[in-house]
Amino acid sequence: MQTAQDNPWYGYRKIGIMCRWSDAAVTDRLAYRVMAAEGMLHKKRSRKVELHQAGKLYELLPAAPNELWQMDITYVYIPGYGWWYVVTVIDYYSRYLLAARLVSSYCAHEVTQSLADAREEAEKIHDPLDHQSFVVTDNGSSFIAKRFLRFVRDEYRHVRIQYRTPTQLGLLERFHETLKEEEVYWRLYDDPNHARICIAEFRQRYNYHRPHWSLVLITGGDPVTPAQVYRDALEIRIPKWQAWARGARAKLDKLLEEAA
Repeated sequence: MQTAQDNPWYGYRKIGIMCRWSDAAVTDRLAYRVMAAEGMLHKKRSRKVELHQAGKLYELLPAAPNELWQMDITYVYIPGYGWWYVVTVIDYYSRYLLAARLVSSYCAHEVTQSLADAREEAEKIHDPLDHQSFVVTDNGSSFIAKRFLRFVRDEYRHVRIQYRTPTQLGLLERFHETLKEEEVYWRLYDDPNHARICIAEFRQRYNYHRPHWSLVLITGGDPVTPAQVYRDALEIRIPKWQAWARGARAKLDKLLEEAA
């Protein structure tokens, strides 16, 4: 009983294990029976924080370029040099790859510089940004480091996904698959400089020459490239992320109903 009272976050199985850690002869079945009798069975409840997160994620859906960027890191192995990292920044609305920086370390300095590279690219095309773009990252050490947080504090609205929910970075997860399948897996790099050149060439192909299935014009027809949407301001239909939006809306509605 005391173990369950002291740990209200856990279900009967975890409580049973914790009791056995203390050498108590408590089976999972006994833990369930006692907790059920006392009305202490763990029930999943809608927490205010979860409700807040779901609502904010729905609000994030962009309607134009430079409203929402995503950042992430992927790995690239270079023979003779070991594992290197590509820090990527992508515009969520247009799929335009703003930065793809190959680095030997994913420390806060490198991810900060990658975001600076992305902003330089954006302002080269769209002039100085007159608003704070959302920047969505995971909870990796480089994205919660003080140096990175200081950098984004005034210029961006930094949003970190919930722990253990990598699908909230689904766009970059899919993009990294494309990077591997259309570039990294096609060749072995001689050295880091060779890798940088090849990744820069891929970025050019991806932005300017590769039709993207999610980018279909309002008027219909074949998909267009990220550059046509990002640079030329072509208006597109609500793309593939519509399913994600519906999912976010459904989750929000469910949480609101449970909280009522």
